[in-house]
Amino acid sequence: MHPSDEHHHIVSAYDLELAHLRSLVVDMVSAVVRQTQDAVEALTTSSHGLAHEIINRDPEVDSLSLAADEEVFRVIAKRQPTAIDLRLVLATARIVGDLERAGDKAKRIAKHSLKLLETGSSPALPEPAIEAMRRLMDIDCELLQSAVTGLVEADLDKAIAVFQADSRLNEASEQLRTALFDPTAGLSGNQFAGLLTVAHALERTGNHANNIAEQVVYVITGEDVRFRNRELLIDSLSSRRRA
Repeated sequence: MHPSDEHHHIVSAYDLELAHLRSLVVDMVSAVVRQTQDAVEALTTSSHGLAHEIINRDPEVDSLSLAADEEVFRVIAKRQPTAIDLRLVLATARIVGDLERAGDKAKRIAKHSLKLLETGSSPALPEPAIEAMRRLMDIDCELLQSAVTGLVEADLDKAIAVFQADSRLNEASEQLRTALFDPTAGLSGNQFAGLLTVAHALERTGNHANNIAEQVVYVITGEDVRFRNRELLIDSLSSRRRA
């Protein structure tokens, strides 16, 4: 084999490994989004069976996380990636961690649904709370998918869009909390405590999407923006994009 052919073969194999790593992340975000959607559905419809199904599916998310971690270690050990590719690999490892924790939030919601059902405190949620909870879930899932797409497509606009959605996340979170604190909601003490935990889990899921977007920025620009002011960061990234 000619040396140039061997080099091309190695590069092609390396590209395939990076593509496989990205595909694991895509599979993982799809699984987490499904878990999050079903968790809210189980809670709002008092579905005992669906809540159990979510908990039983959680090992699938963990398995994808382990597979991605193993691929990260293998690529670093075998390929000794350049600085740019190393950023991608390390950022992907952090993203996998955020997705795994987002999946845990869905399992937590399912467990609280079962706890409320099994203690006879199944929440007959008022319509404003149901609407707010589903809206917050929709935003969470949209942002998780957008952030991961930003990684796969190296699209800075996707990351910026996630940051810009902070106000939507905060508004939906506030609407949900307002609905739960409403005296006319008629929630028992157990219901109220459990649903506040659910609200917090959904809020944290949105935070995980933001964390993923930060890693996308790191991959594309080389800048660690985890502790940057959001408004200033959006302005800086938007200026960079226009330049």
